[in-house]
Amino acid sequence: MSVHEAPLHAASSEVVLVSHGFQTHYEQGFANGLAENGLPVTLLGSDETLASRLHPGVQLLNIRGSQDSRRSRWRKAHNMLLYHLRLLATVWQRRRATVMIIGMLGPEWLVGVIEGLLLRLISARLTLTVHNILPHNRHTATMKRLYWIIYRIPHLLLVHTDATRQALIDDFGIAPDRVLVMEHGLNDSVERLPLSKPDAKAALGADPQRPAVLFFGYVSPFKGIDLLIDAIEQREDITLIVAGRCAPGEYGDTIRRRLEALQPSGKLVWMEGFLAEADIARAFAAADATVLPYRHIDQSGVLLLSLSQGVPVIATQIGGFAEVVEPSNGLFIREPSAEAVGEALDSFVSQPRRFRPAEVMGTVEHLAWRRTVKGLLRWLSAGGVGDGRRVNA
Repeated sequence: MSVHEAPLHAASSEVVLVSHGFQTHYEQGFANGLAENGLPVTLLGSDETLASRLHPGVQLLNIRGSQDSRRSRWRKAHNMLLYHLRLLATVWQRRRATVMIIGMLGPEWLVGVIEGLLLRLISARLTLTVHNILPHNRHTATMKRLYWIIYRIPHLLLVHTDATRQALIDDFGIAPDRVLVMEHGLNDSVERLPLSKPDAKAALGADPQRPAVLFFGYVSPFKGIDLLIDAIEQREDITLIVAGRCAPGEYGDTIRRRLEALQPSGKLVWMEGFLAEADIARAFAAADATVLPYRHIDQSGVLLLSLSQGVPVIATQIGGFAEVVEPSNGLFIREPSAEAVGEALDSFVSQPRRFRPAEVMGTVEHLAWRRTVKGLLRWLSAGGVGDGRRVNA
């Protein structure tokens, strides 16, 4: 009997999904994937939640409200306090449900430890999705000790790669049966544009005849865009498309200055800021490849979004990337250095017809959310007990 057909135990008849404001596309995909398999889902969301795209089986409770960055500090603090009080009250009302935290909110000592313990005491079962072993750019001994505690609170830890699972076991001493590998689902919210590469490049103001590579997302030190800029500056035949905004602080300011200096050369198209879905689609339509020169990562939604758009990737061989990137959908950067990024760019440009969009998309079509959640559904249908190994659909 398939997971879709298997009846759920009464104790597992409802899931309360807590995203803590995590990426809206991820929030939508996770919730819809569960609901498409017949599981009642209550999603605790905000004004940013993509309410109109939720499956009919998903009940949205907007308990977080406005996320307008222009709010005063007092208003932000007031809203956050109300949110956490509402969260605890809602879970208490649904205390027979399984609570799934799919995104971590800071400060971790409060949300991850204190609130985590309360949710563990209140709910029938508690799961936590571990996107990265430690927060980006905060790989410190103190942070590791804090997460050593956080990872012992839930009944089950969900991860998206075997590499993350093994790190939890080896580096944090987590019992193997408490970690379930559930592959990251695809972002199906961004529609692929039916444009030729030359037309898409011209629409962005790029040279239609030159190869174009894309750096997509929030600019942060761990993503290594500085290495990519170093490599692009040494090459006259490649256009760099940057779609995203710079993080505040010294690193973000430095990258902003470098991008501004690169613009007059004609080698840069900068789509600055938070992009609407139509602009995201335009960026991927123009790109011959997406470059992910990351210094550290466990898994990336950008990687899967690119492949689902038929755009191959050039990615550092780290974390869970090796579990997704293969010769038919991309190639690896041997190490996070400007020299290695440049070598990978040269290799890609030298074989322009190696990657076909249909073949690239075919490598990830099995990662639709309705499929990737089935291992989790099996764990739930067993009453939230049993081995947390990968369960194939």
